[in-house]
Amino acid sequence: MPVRHVFVCRQDGNLTGLPLLLDNYIPALEGLPMFVLRLATEVNWDNEKECFESFSRECSQLYSIRKQYILEEPAELQAEELGSSGTSWKWTVEHVVFKAFRTLLVPPKRFTEDGSILQIANLPDLYKVFERC
Repeated sequence: MPVRHVFVCRQDGNLTGLPLLLDNYIPALEGLPMFVLRLATEVNWDNEKECFESFSRECSQLYSIRKQYILEEPAELQAEELGSSGTSWKWTVEHVVFKAFRTLLVPPKRFTEDGSILQIANLPDLYKVFERC
C-alpha cells in the first residue's frame, strides 16, 4: 500500500496530516515520533494483508489513551482546563469514544450469542421502572 494513500504528503515528502480514525478526537501528539518511527520499522508496506494488520496496530497505539500522556485530574479543575486538546480524557471517552460506539459499532450477530457483548439495560424498560416512582 503506498504511503500517499494513507497520509497527506507534500511533494517534498513531509507529512502534513494523519489518518482520521474518529471524528472529534485528536490523539496525544507526544506519541507521534514513536508512531512515525514504528511505521518505518514495523509496518510491512510490501504485503497488503500484513500492511493493513501492522498499520492498524500502530494506529491503535497512537490513538489509544495512555496513562503516560494524560494529566492527573485534581477535583477542583474543570474538564475544559485539562489536557492539551482542552478536554479531559474522561470527557473524551464519554462524549467521543462511547458516542462512536453507539453510532458506528455494528458487531456480528454471533457476539450477542457467545456473550462477547451483553445488553445490561434498555431505555424503554428503565422508563417503565421509573414511571412507578
